[in-house]
Amino acid sequence: SQSPQVCPPSASLPLAPPPSFLAALSTAISIAVSAGLSTMLLLCFPLALVSLSAPRDEVSFDFGWRFTTGLSTHPAQSDEPPPASADPGLHPAEAQTGYDDSGWAEVQLPHDGLIAAAASSAACRDGCSGKSYIPRHVLWYRKAFTLPAEWAGSLLFLDFEGSFRKTTVWLDGELLAAHDCGYTPFRVRLDNATSLRRRLGSGDSAHTIAVFVDPDNGDEGARSHGSGWWYEGGGLYPSV
Repeated sequence: SQSPQVCPPSASLPLAPPPSFLAALSTAISIAVSAGLSTMLLLCFPLALVSLSAPRDEVSFDFGWRFTTGLSTHPAQSDEPPPASADPGLHPAEAQTGYDDSGWAEVQLPHDGLIAAAASSAACRDGCSGKSYIPRHVLWYRKAFTLPAEWAGSLLFLDFEGSFRKTTVWLDGELLAAHDCGYTPFRVRLDNATSLRRRLGSGDSAHTIAVFVDPDNGDEGARSHGSGWWYEGGGLYPSV
């Protein structure tokens, strides 16, 4: 086997202090500078650290997901290899709010989107990606959720602890983020999405998150993608 894939760390957006604190800090610095009180400046920086650690809401997103394999335009078949090109495009039907996912499986995270499928020597005559005999069909996850109206104006993030492998995220049909590594966590900001900014606080707080995951590493597996020749699973295998 080869060493696990080495991926660059994901960019993480810092939590910004509230505007009221920034205004107070600016005033304090101005007074200190005009009065020549350098010690006051030193006292301001610990206050900034306290503000950044202010209480915040953390909600598990592990429950209430819907899951399927394949694309709406190319359903997955257990004894057929994955298509050579499984790109869903920028505006796939599965990412839209009104898409009917009632026939998808109900799952909770952590979830392996591949292990439930049986191994297939017909689909993987010479071994599929990673040299296993489990076809690595593309995976879809969807989750409908609501947000409290009082969260309007807040910073909102989804923290993915990981996803194997190539992952794309939409909110209400709007493309938000893409992540290419199967071993690193990543963060998706929600509050600056068009639909959320328009609707949060207006009485319409229903939203749909859609996540597309392509677990394929190519026919050469580890040799071409820096991943291991072992079963790595696929999908949202840790928590969100």
